[in-house]
This record gives sequence, structure tokens and C-alpha cells, in this order.
Amino acid sequence: MRQSGRGRRVAAGSTSSGLAALLIALIGLLAGAASSEAAPPRNVLLLISDNQGWPDCGCYGNNVVQTPHLDRLAAEAIRFDYAFATTASCGPSRAVIYTGLQTHSNGQYGHGHGYHTFRLKPKVTTVFQRMQQAGYRTALLGKQHVTPPEAYPFDFNPKVSGRDVVGLAEAAETFIRESEDQPFFLVIGYSDPHPTSREGDGWGIVRDDPRLKRIEYDPANIEVPAWLPDVPEVREGLVGYYQQISRMDQGVGRVLASLDELGHADDTLVIFTSDHGSSEPGAMANHYEPGIRVPFLVRKPGLAGGGECDALVTLADIVPTVLDWTGQTIPDELHGRSLMPILGTAHPEGWDEVCLTHVCHEVTMYYPMRTIRTRRYKLIWNIAWRLEFPHPIDTLDRATWNGILERGETHCGRRPVDQLMFRDEYELYDLETDPDEIDNLAADPEHRDVRVELVRRLEAFCRETDDPWLLRHRFPGDDFGRHVRGR
Repeated sequence: MRQSGRGRRVAAGSTSSGLAALLIALIGLLAGAASSEAAPPRNVLLLISDNQGWPDCGCYGNNVVQTPHLDRLAAEAIRFDYAFATTASCGPSRAVIYTGLQTHSNGQYGHGHGYHTFRLKPKVTTVFQRMQQAGYRTALLGKQHVTPPEAYPFDFNPKVSGRDVVGLAEAAETFIRESEDQPFFLVIGYSDPHPTSREGDGWGIVRDDPRLKRIEYDPANIEVPAWLPDVPEVREGLVGYYQQISRMDQGVGRVLASLDELGHADDTLVIFTSDHGSSEPGAMANHYEPGIRVPFLVRKPGLAGGGECDALVTLADIVPTVLDWTGQTIPDELHGRSLMPILGTAHPEGWDEVCLTHVCHEVTMYYPMRTIRTRRYKLIWNIAWRLEFPHPIDTLDRATWNGILERGETHCGRRPVDQLMFRDEYELYDLETDPDEIDNLAADPEHRDVRVELVRRLEAFCRETDDPWLLRHRFPGDDFGRHVRGR
């Protein structure tokens, strides 16, 4: 009791000092609130091309395709040289981009449009929902390719074709102008350089826009990559593919110019990437490099650009990065990591491998894969390996694949056609000595330690992320030769 009495007497004797302390605290809170209101917003602009492989920009070393606006962005940004789509399929890849969860976990196992009907699981939260909850205005202009609609709330949603790059830039400017009282999260989904047709080579600008410059390419000057056959239809296809990339590049330039003119270049994080690689055989719907390796540029205000980063990253890292930049908590359940701590670091530690998962492309194209890719090696687990590989319609209907079949050729580029059609259960490639992923080392005794360790790490990832395919399928012990064709 005496102690309590002493406490009351001390309080009574310090009333004036306590009041002063309270006033100081209130002044500090008000000053903090004013400072917070005065602080510039942290906006986000995410630009996504469609079916564009990682080397097909000038800033990635391609000396033929003209991409001056992306090259300028790269000079102001950090260029990631090892960025990967987790699945080489449009709809599923975009679901990964917008949720931060890999395909086996977010529920959109294939396309969601038409008769495919795949959609996110009911309890999955998209970045658009998170950003709206944080007070941001949201928009996804151009190609959307998302389901279900209720998981993707947009404050601004005009109907603009993903190939109308001028219209997209104009809509973006309108959205940014209307967001003066709120920070914004703006995504632009370009439809280029996705093929314009399933007939012939399938690429090329169909209708010119007088507001844009049509860039012409000479098939004779095209450098055909080693994974494709060097035949006329492939060269013609690459000409059209490059035309579309150059058109998309002009659209990117217009959006970035608007960002500058409206005074938001210094408060907006800009990310450019692609949903996955080309539609040609061995790319779309595959876990080979031409299908999964994508361009990836990040421009952060206040950070010197022109740098490179050799971290292995995936499109699942976009949501954590956006949340980090905008000051939000990154949920533990997300599969990616924020790139903010490594921007400006050329060789960050702990970014030496990625895991990737694929289930379907279209509903008829079930071929689940689980993959781990390190700096040197890649291990692919083809879960349904007994099936013939289901090439996408985008591949089957066009000139490259049909020409191979009509001529009875045994190879597509360096890869045997049989290998494209019929896969071993496990594929292990040494990317240093075999960058085209031709020589499967999964059953090679000399690579036993490598394959065992990669399987251990891949299985750990699948278990940590509650991969439902493990309820039905299991990883091997050490018997890698059991399901290798021809052995």
C-alpha cells in the first residue's frame, strides 16, 4: 500500500512534466502524419509481353531485332539475365505472376477461357486484391487472360486490344491522370509477339497503324537459334516475330514517355517481362530454356541503372517485390521472394536455383512437370512421361512443325523429334556443356551424386509447397534408369 501511495504522490508531483511529454508526443504524431501525407506515393507499372524469349531484345544482345525503348529502359534499370517463367503457358503463367504462387498451388492448372475452365482456388488472393486493400487504384489493360473475375478487381477497365499499343498507351495515360489522389498499380498486357495466326509461319503485323513505324526485317539476316531448323518458313516466322516485338517496343516507349510527362518516373517501380518464350516446338508448354527463360528488367527510382544481376529469379518473385516496394507485409505462403534487397547487386548470394511447376496448357494437354534449375544443371521430372508429349495447338498448326513432319525430318534444330514427342521420366542436363539440353544424363552413373541431390531439393520444394501431385506420384530412390526410354 505504501508503494502505491508513493507512486500516486510521484504522479501528482509530475503533472506538468507529464503534460509536456504528452504534447510533445502529439506534435510528433502530427508531424509524422504530415510527413507521411507529403511523401510521394510508391506506384507500380508492370509491362508484360506475350511469348517473347529472353534473348529477343537488343539489350539482351540480339543485334537484329530493334527495341530502342526497351534498350533505354534497360539502361535505366537492372537487367536480370536468368529470369524464368515457372510454366510456359499464357494463362497459368499470368496466374503465377498475379498471385506469387506456383501453378500446382494457385489452382489455375491451364487456361481459363472458353472450354478450358481452369481458375484460381477460392481462397487464393491476387496482387490486385492486395493492392486495392492497401488503397491503390488498379488496372490491367490489354491482354488479361485471368479467371475468375472476382479475384481480379480493377478500378479502370476499358476494352483495348493487346495489339493496339497506341490505344494501350492512351488508356494508361488516362488511368495515371485519374489516379492523382491515390497511388496506382498498373499492368499492361501486350499481345505481341504472340502469333497472329495459326496458318503458315503465323507471325507478322496484319494491319498497319499510321501512328507507328513498321520495322522491316530481311529473312537472310536472321540468326536462327540452334533449337530451330534453319529453313525458309522459320526465317519468315522470325521476321514477323521481330516485327511484332518492334511494335510492342514502340508501345512501351509511349507508356514510359507518359510516365515522365505526368511526373511519375521518380515514384514508380517499372518491371518489364514476358509470360514465357516462343510458340515454336520445344518452347511453349515445355521446361526447356526456350520456353521458360524470359527478359526481366526492373527500374527502381533512385537506383542507378545499366546494371546486370545474375540471380536466378522467377515470375513468382513479382508479387513479393511489389508488396515490398509499396511497404506491405509479404505473406509467408508466397513462393517467391522480393527482389528489392538484391537490386544493384550483380552476384547476390543465395539466388542460385529455381523450382518450376507445370500442369497443362490447354485442357487436352495434360503433362505435369516439376523442375529444378541451378546455374549448371537442370532436372525435369515428367510425371506423366508415358504419354506422348501434347504439343500446344499454337505449335501443331503452324509451318515449323508441319514442315518437319512433311519432310520426314528426324530433328527440330539440334533436338531429335522423338525426344520432343516421347520424354524420359527424368531429364538431367549439364547446361555448361549442353546448353541445348540434348544429352539426358539422368541414368549416367557419373552424375549420380548430382541427380540424387537435385531430386532431394526438388522433392523438398514440392513438399514445402504442398504439391498435391505427391499424393499420387513419388520421387525415385536411386533407380533413375527404370524409366529411361531405350534402356
